[in-house]
Amino acid sequence: MLSNEEIIDLIFKCVEELNRQLSEENKLALEETTAIAGKNSPLDSLGLVTLMLCIEGHLAVLGVRVNFLDKFSESSDLPFVTIGEMSLWLLDQLR
Repeated sequence: MLSNEEIIDLIFKCVEELNRQLSEENKLALEETTAIAGKNSPLDSLGLVTLMLCIEGHLAVLGVRVNFLDKFSESSDLPFVTIGEMSLWLLDQLR
């Protein structure tokens, strides 16, 4: 099983990939407190979905299957707003 630190590193890798596509003012900071969803996030819905698909892809390479969209179809509320919260949510999903 992946540790929280490994999940954070994986998320940061995907944020770096996403940042290459974003304008300078919309780039995400590589910090656990960075908002990736909600009103304080510079990401639109497409940016958030792109980030989630990148994370799913990197996890799949490690033999771990997580489908964000399946999980969120059950509720309209995201269970996380920041990178750190996403990491803890993923850690819980992998248990």
